[in-house]
Amino acid sequence: MSQTSTSPQKTLDRAHEKIPPRVYLIALLAGLSGLLYGYDSGAISAALPPMIEDFGLSEGSVGAITSMLLFGSLPAIVVASVAALRFDRRHLLLVAGVIFVVGSIGCGLATSAGLVGAWRFFLGLGVGIANMFGLIYLSELAPTRIRGMLSGLYQLAVNCGILSAYVVGGALAPSGAWEWILALGAVPAVVFFIGMYIAPPSPRWLLTRGRENKALKVLRTLRGTPQIAELEVREMKEMLNTTRGGVKDLVSHARKPVLLLLGLTFFQVFTGINAVIYYAPIIFGKLEGLGSNAGLIANYSVGIALVVSTAVALPMIDRVGRVTMLAWSMAGQTLSMVALWVLPESGWITVVLVFLYTFSFGFGMGPVFWLLVPELLPLRLRAVGMGVVTFAQYLMNAIFSSMVPPAIASYGSVVFLVFGVLSLAAFFYVLRLVPETSGQSLENIENYWKTGSFEIFSEPAQRNGSRKG
Repeated sequence: MSQTSTSPQKTLDRAHEKIPPRVYLIALLAGLSGLLYGYDSGAISAALPPMIEDFGLSEGSVGAITSMLLFGSLPAIVVASVAALRFDRRHLLLVAGVIFVVGSIGCGLATSAGLVGAWRFFLGLGVGIANMFGLIYLSELAPTRIRGMLSGLYQLAVNCGILSAYVVGGALAPSGAWEWILALGAVPAVVFFIGMYIAPPSPRWLLTRGRENKALKVLRTLRGTPQIAELEVREMKEMLNTTRGGVKDLVSHARKPVLLLLGLTFFQVFTGINAVIYYAPIIFGKLEGLGSNAGLIANYSVGIALVVSTAVALPMIDRVGRVTMLAWSMAGQTLSMVALWVLPESGWITVVLVFLYTFSFGFGMGPVFWLLVPELLPLRLRAVGMGVVTFAQYLMNAIFSSMVPPAIASYGSVVFLVFGVLSLAAFFYVLRLVPETSGQSLENIENYWKTGSFEIFSEPAQRNGSRKG
């Protein structure tokens, strides 16, 4: 007679765990935080041309209004990092949802460039919370086998939000209705708030509050077997035995991952992606052979490339590996930016190069960067570490975004060469320093930093083979 009971090894096999449908639903709801950030980022690109006509904005004013969203995120990141010590990630995301609704409506009702900038600063408060804790929430609920894909869904949501803003802008910008372009961000914000209201709390956060039974109950609905849920609770409890740390502990106990992530942050920002996301209609708005639709075509090229590339990347992240995808991404950015330096105003050729550059970013540096941030940080320092990295990313982005319009006006296509050189430097940085985390549990990654050796990380193919044995 055949044995019908399930072996202990099989019930604990996370590499082949059956994923409950509820996991994907929660990932979709949490991913709306990324869509909101994407919409508000892309909406200003479509709204800027009619705003420039209405308010007579200079290059400096354009940069200032655009970067207000990012400057607004900075105080939110600091306050939310402290609040995360007491409140669940889900509670903070609910606050972000309210800010998105109110801020979007405020932008739509603004009657001056100054008020638009003020309301975008307010919106930035929601962006800082959502971008930081949406990712942490997703990584803490995701099963190990598909953590990379689910966390990557956040970046896909961001890109879908950007493309949605471009579509709305394409329909409304010709009539000069920039107010509606900005105000319609309130619609997905309401859906996001409702989604977070019905979503479960983070199991890891519940354990930090001593609510082990509730954490186990949540995990059992999100894992393939009860045994896997129980194993993960035990692993998390072991990691939480040490006291939760602050910034001082981050410097003394997690210096290596933080410095590595800050370096990666610099390359993500200053290799130029937000120059095309925010300013494509302005930079490429007068390409020969494209007529008055040049700016719209450039926007669609960016938006479609972001969505398609990230959709292609998601199922590959856990199979191909983080490092490989980052390297491919930086190689593609380097080649396309150097080509843009040579051919900055070549009609459809320029549009194709913009598409290839954006596709390269969306395939690797976009989704993989935000996956690595919570993965590489220790659990007890994850919230404060995510705060430091996210703060640095938004500060760099704000400075970068405010500099781009004057830099393009002064130096022209030489700016593309700078982006290409930095992308090449990022290529070598990734290959030299970034560890491969595919297939590793968050607890294993934390143990890795304690060993001081990269040897536990193997190539994806070798790792996958070893875990099948």
